[in-house]
Formats: sequence, structure tokens, C-alpha cells
Amino acid sequence: MSAVTRLARALGRADQPDAVGIFIRRDDAGLFELARRSDRRRAEGGSLGPLDGQIVVIKGNIALNDLPTTAGSLSFIAQAETTDAPLVQRLKAQGAIPMGHANLSEFAFSGLGLNPHFGTPRNGLDPDLVPGGSSSGCASAIALGIADFAIGTDTSGSTRVPAAYQGLFGFRPTMGRYEDSGILPLAPSLDTPGPMARDLDGLIALDDALRDTLPEVGAALTRRIVIPDRASLGRLSKEIAGLLHAAAGRLRESGWAVEIRPFAALDEIRTLFDSFGTLVAAEAPDTLARYTRLSNPAIDPNVRRRLLAALPVKPANARQLMATRKRLQALAKRELEGALLLMPTVPAPPPRMDTVLSSADRFAQENAKALRLAMPLAFLDMPALAMPAGASGPGHSLSLTGPAGSDSSILAYARPLAPLLSQLNTETPA
Repeated sequence: MSAVTRLARALGRADQPDAVGIFIRRDDAGLFELARRSDRRRAEGGSLGPLDGQIVVIKGNIALNDLPTTAGSLSFIAQAETTDAPLVQRLKAQGAIPMGHANLSEFAFSGLGLNPHFGTPRNGLDPDLVPGGSSSGCASAIALGIADFAIGTDTSGSTRVPAAYQGLFGFRPTMGRYEDSGILPLAPSLDTPGPMARDLDGLIALDDALRDTLPEVGAALTRRIVIPDRASLGRLSKEIAGLLHAAAGRLRESGWAVEIRPFAALDEIRTLFDSFGTLVAAEAPDTLARYTRLSNPAIDPNVRRRLLAALPVKPANARQLMATRKRLQALAKRELEGALLLMPTVPAPPPRMDTVLSSADRFAQENAKALRLAMPLAFLDMPALAMPAGASGPGHSLSLTGPAGSDSSILAYARPLAPLLSQLNTETPA
């Protein structure tokens, strides 16, 4: 199928009623020009690679030429960008078609994916459930068949949570693996771009395109997987606990060495956050104050409430978090001893939309739950790949993760693991 035809179908799908809220802005004329160039290259035998002519949705906090980078907010005036973010330039250089700004939780500061300004993207698996955030528009565009790929960002789980909620693959890389300039920041010590895709091959193709180095050879597989025990993971829904139980059994049957044991780094992070707050809460208020007043009534009330709750910013808390972060990163690496970690991406399936809208307190509770397992991995800068599991129902997702810098090993492990996880039958452990 030609790139022009693919694009026309994608735009037609994006204009359907159930796709309202997915996009903030697009430049459709510019997209068709990119598609025509791709078709000319194909006709002349000069394809630029696997992404040539493919449609990639771009999160609304990443700069796109001629479009304002609003990060899903109406609380400040954003000028049209004069150039694409470097990672978008890399995609275009390989023939990809960046399809406009996808919607997101305002300022990327929620794991639920709602946006009262531009509409909330629909969950592609169940319209009654929240889509997951903050990269909600990215996930919904893939799940609803508008695009195969997306580039989001992940500060505390913002690619992995919506991927989990909508049956997709989402990757948080080690910070620095991809160029991150041209992205409106939230918490600079945590922010990173992250690819999302319908399948693992697509996600790996995006990873190859975005990295600054040539494709690496994956590390030799040791077939060792550590699963944190229930005490380290905290409370899980019966569905998710059953999924993890089934995964352990399935991997053992397939010849993988699986250890279920305490993972002290997760326990210590829980205590650390209880004492000093989270790192994103320590950094976000000062970062976003450069763009708007935190008390601005134009900010989504749920986002504004979370920002104001982090005030006053306590520099001593941030210093304590950063100092402890280094120690816990080293601890996590020692605990794994060369293995990789497998754990649920989210502790429960996504909540219903009407539930989170019922009260501010309920929104805050569900937001904290959505991010509870993803946030510690971001704090440790552990690259993590969210993979659909079982019947790929909403929230049925397991994350493969390892120490900072183990990205290539994670993606190499995922090739044999992903098919096994997709075949799981959920069963509740005794």
C-alpha cells in the first residue's frame, strides 16, 4: 500500500467520532507531502528503511515544526516551533511521517490520561475505562488503528501505563539513550522520550531509529528472571496477581530459571517516598513555573491540585532523594546479579472514567495506583519494556526491566519472552 493511501486512511480514521480527543493539532498538507516523497523513493528503489512511509504519532510535548508545543495546556501561550525536535528529525531522515501532536495529560503530569481542554482520548480496548497517561493520545492512536507507532515521553510511567491499559508495547529507555532536546520538561532528572508500538518488531525499529549509535548486538541470554515477591510489589488485583503467577509457571515450563524473592530496592523506595515525597513532585513545580503560575485556574484542576500539593518545594528533600537514588541503583544491580526483572506494569486494570471523575480524592487515589509500580523503575533509571500478556485485556501487561544501560539485553530477552507471555492463561494463585 502506498504511503499516500496509508496516510489518507489514517486521517479518515482519526476523524471518526470515537477518535475525538486523540490529536491536539496536525498539519495534514505537510503530512501528504512527506507521504508523496516516500512513494517517489519507493518507485525509484530508494527506500530509507523499515520506517519509510510509516506513520508515527508524536506526543504534544515534543516540538514539531510550525506547531506550538502546548503539552496539552491552555495556561500559557506557546509559539509555533521553528524546527522539529532532534528525535523527530531522525524519524523524518528515515522516511517516517510524524502525524501531528497527540493529546496527553496536561504537562504530562498524570498517569490516567485525561485532558479537559482538548478532550480525553478513548481507551481502544474499552471506552468506559481511562486511557492511561500521560501519553494517552499516543496509545489511543495505535490501539484504534490510526498509526502503528508513537513517540511519547516517560517521567514516571507515561509510556508504560497507557501501553498497559491499551494492550500495546511501551518502552522507557535508560536516560540518554535518545536525544531529549526539544521536549517541554516536567522533571529533568526523570524525563525521557519513549517509543510505543503495536508489536515488538515495530518498537525495536523505533529504538534503532532513535538511538545515536548503530544497532548493538544483544547480550547473551542467561535465561534468568527475577520476579519480586508479593511483599515487594505491594497490593495487586486478583487479575494481575494471577497473570504474574501464570507467567512464572509458563517461563519455568519453557526452560527459564525463575526466582521469586524479595527485592529490597522496591521496599526502600516506598519508604523513601513516604518520608521525602517523590522526585517528580520535587522537580515539577519549579520546572512548570517557568511556563505558568501553578495556581492558574486555566490548569486542569486535578493537575493543579497535584502541583500545589508539592509546594513549598523543599530543596533538602530533593537532595536526599538524589543521594539515595544512587545507592538504590547500585543495590538493584547487585540484587539482580546479571538477571533481569519481570513484574506487573500496573497493579490493577484501569479504573472507569466515571470513577475517576467522581471526586478529586478518587482521581488522586487512582492516579497514584496507576503509577505505583512504574514510578520506582523510573526513579532507578531502569529501562523497562511493557509487554501485553495473556488475552491483552486492559492492564494485562508485564514489564521486563534491568539496570541502567541494559536496554539492548531487555529487547533481546523480549523476543523469546513476548510470545510466551501472550499465551498466558490468567489464574488466581492459591
